[in-house]
Amino acid sequence: MSGAPSVSVSVAVAGAHLASAGELVAAKRFGEAEGEILRALSASPADAKALTLLALVRYKLGRLEDAHATYREIAGAAPNDAGARRNLGLLALKLERIDDALPELEMAVRIAPGDGRAWSYLGYAYAKKGEVVQAAAAFRRAGQDALANELDQAAKVQRPPTPVSRGSLGRPVALAPPLPPMTPPMPPSVAAEKRPSSWKEPSARRPEDPAPPRVEAAAHSVRPADVERSVERSVEPSVDSPLPREVEAVPLLSFVLARLGQAPSPSIPSGAFRLAIADEAHARADAILAGTGTLKWEPGFRRAQGRASTEPMGREGGAPFYRLTGGGEIWIAGAANRWLPLRLADDVLYVREDRVLAFEGSLTWEAGTVPNTELRMLQFRGRGTVALELPRDAIAIKVTDEKPTLLSGARLYGWVGRLVPHGARMPGEAPFHLGCQGEGVVLLEAIAG
Repeated sequence: MSGAPSVSVSVAVAGAHLASAGELVAAKRFGEAEGEILRALSASPADAKALTLLALVRYKLGRLEDAHATYREIAGAAPNDAGARRNLGLLALKLERIDDALPELEMAVRIAPGDGRAWSYLGYAYAKKGEVVQAAAAFRRAGQDALANELDQAAKVQRPPTPVSRGSLGRPVALAPPLPPMTPPMPPSVAAEKRPSSWKEPSARRPEDPAPPRVEAAAHSVRPADVERSVERSVEPSVDSPLPREVEAVPLLSFVLARLGQAPSPSIPSGAFRLAIADEAHARADAILAGTGTLKWEPGFRRAQGRASTEPMGREGGAPFYRLTGGGEIWIAGAANRWLPLRLADDVLYVREDRVLAFEGSLTWEAGTVPNTELRMLQFRGRGTVALELPRDAIAIKVTDEKPTLLSGARLYGWVGRLVPHGARMPGEAPFHLGCQGEGVVLLEAIAG
């Protein structure tokens, strides 16, 4: 088996950790997910997806300062990332740092003028600062017309007109056309029915108490509890999740190293794998979900010495294999938690035929059996992807010329490298059925399927 550059191994290791973290997030196991993300970042420190997921996990763990610092790191690397700016502002709001929130949210809406969440958060920040006109205009851009109208009405009866805010960055913020002049503040004698429905009387304050911050009464229309609920509904969709519906193949090297205990285990996919068909591909019927393009199909037959035979592929009595040709693609998936697409990069893989779900036509392949046994195997060489059924657990054992290995044939899953398995010739009953010689790694099913 050919070696892979260290950079590729690092990327593969980071990807495996990140995929595992994604599944832990989906299971709401945020503490464990953080550990996996940090391992991914140790292998690939500049991974933007890992940093974004780390910020989300820290938010979910209630560590808002840490989440804010992580988004600051993301924004530092990508200053025009509107999502990072929006989330920086959101977390600053939750931390009651309004002056920090405003510039981030103003920048977010400049970068992405159609982002309704950013406009909504900006409206809340303006309201907290007493900028009622700007708050109403921001809420209107967010599509929250009822709240904007209530603020407009409150502003008209609360205080005289004020100059249009130039924003915390010192530049005008284009929110909405200027509103009509507002009337002076509502005197105490005005009847209660003329006040906005969300009006709240200020609490009594002793003369010696320090004056509260300048927040106009109209800003009370923006209730913090409402914003909290909005935050909880919107923070997760605003974060790019590494949980794709389209599954990515795992490098064969990563899979083997994980089975040897030298790398983290790749995450079992929870989506489907898209297999492109430029020339041909083979797939088991029970793994195929859908297909697109000008596909043609015919029964799949085993191949020996480069020639197709008349012997059908697949397990006896099981789902048939198809050979698919033409242009297009198919979507495949296996049983829940029991399958994995592996990517070969000039590698050699032997695997039991009844464990194969699909493979690309770019791979060179042959069918055969282990000598002196009836174990049907497929050999794959070259570059491409093969999707496999996984055993409930799999272990790997390194085999060397100096240490030939005896195996249980019933537990054999496959092997990589220059190995020569054969049926063991032993007198009488024996616990082993196979011998294995050469240099490589043999894969075994730890639990009988």
